[in-house]
Amino acid sequence: MAKRGQTGGMPKGSPAKPTSADAASHKRNQPRLLREYKTKAEREAVIQRWIIIGTALLVGISLVILLAAVLVDQLVVPGQAAAVVNGDTITIGEFQSRVRFERALINNQLNQAVVTAQSLGMSTDELTNFLGSQPPYSTWLNEIQVPDQLGNRILNEIIEDRLIRQQAAALGVTVTDAEVQTKINEFFDYDPNAALTTPTPTVAPSETPTPFVSPTPSNTPTATATPELTATATFTPFPSATPTTTPDATQRAESFTSLRDEFYGYLRSQAGLSDDDIYAFFESLTLRDALRDHITADQTRTASFVNVRQIVVESQDRAQEVITALEQGESFAQLAQTVSIDASSTQGGELGWQQLSNFDTLPGEAFTDAITNAEVGAVVGPIQSTAGFHVAQLRAREDRDLTEEEYEAARDAAFERYLEDLRASNQANIQTFDAWLDNVPENPRFVLSIS
Repeated sequence: MAKRGQTGGMPKGSPAKPTSADAASHKRNQPRLLREYKTKAEREAVIQRWIIIGTALLVGISLVILLAAVLVDQLVVPGQAAAVVNGDTITIGEFQSRVRFERALINNQLNQAVVTAQSLGMSTDELTNFLGSQPPYSTWLNEIQVPDQLGNRILNEIIEDRLIRQQAAALGVTVTDAEVQTKINEFFDYDPNAALTTPTPTVAPSETPTPFVSPTPSNTPTATATPELTATATFTPFPSATPTTTPDATQRAESFTSLRDEFYGYLRSQAGLSDDDIYAFFESLTLRDALRDHITADQTRTASFVNVRQIVVESQDRAQEVITALEQGESFAQLAQTVSIDASSTQGGELGWQQLSNFDTLPGEAFTDAITNAEVGAVVGPIQSTAGFHVAQLRAREDRDLTEEEYEAARDAAFERYLEDLRASNQANIQTFDAWLDNVPENPRFVLSIS
């Protein structure tokens, strides 16, 4: 009997054939190094591929961000509101177009001033001092070098234009294409109906005065940065010299067309404006004039003129002392020469005959009201203004017929008061937004040229 555990005499069976599961298990148990080994070139190729993929991803993301920024700048921002006037939106795009237009005009006006000043023999140093100290040039220099300052003015002008447009619609005031064309002709100093014309050195927008350039620099202090003068050529849309022969009608028309086309081309290329943008600017000026003519149609052609003298001092107490001295018989002229801080002191305080409304601006409406209500010979004051405290005496008053120039100036002043009242009455329905602050154009670039 065989012992337990003893093998029998039968031959041993052959080992079981490995299954696919056993093969897989065996493969997993093989050393990883043997299975994943790569040459140095293969490893560098993998690294290079990942670098290329990563770079491509970064470039793609950057392009997407750049494209998004461009779309926002070109499509989203221009449609944002800079202001709303009685429910009518002024867009950033409209604001930017107007700023670029104004920068182009300022650039041209400053360079025209340079041409005129140099023709009068002004040196570079004198010219720099003049432009930096004499309004309106000093104001233009400030505005074109400080974008927010120019942007603030332009936004307020557009708001005023929108109020004018709304008021004109309410009153039935309109303008025709022919009237807009007349405004364009005036801008270029062109009168197709004139028998003879003499081109002028420079033309400025009708609402912005451009004084004659004096060869003597002004001594008025200013904080304006000194402009750099360069020899870079600048577009000149208006004739800078008087022709030696008188042009006939055809020549004048051709000259006007050439100047206009050149100027429009400059605005298109340098300011990015379309012909519609340019036309809209002149249409706004024309509508403004039309409303002004409608509002001031009944403006009287006579006005009150007064002969006034004054003494200006620093404080109300000092003004009261002057009044007391006058009441005690002191000479007005001698007191003016002794204590007045106004430039008129050298003439004994005499301001001479002036239209009463001239005082509305300086010293101000309080001064005008005091003189209006005063009896001839009476001393009035103290009247406070930005210059100090005024003691004034009305010496004479009379009504006079206005010259054509005085009449037009009176109409302008009346219209300005009308616009001030119009804005004040609509102020509750005017909203401005800070979006314009980050979107004030700085082109066309400012270049002041010298020859």
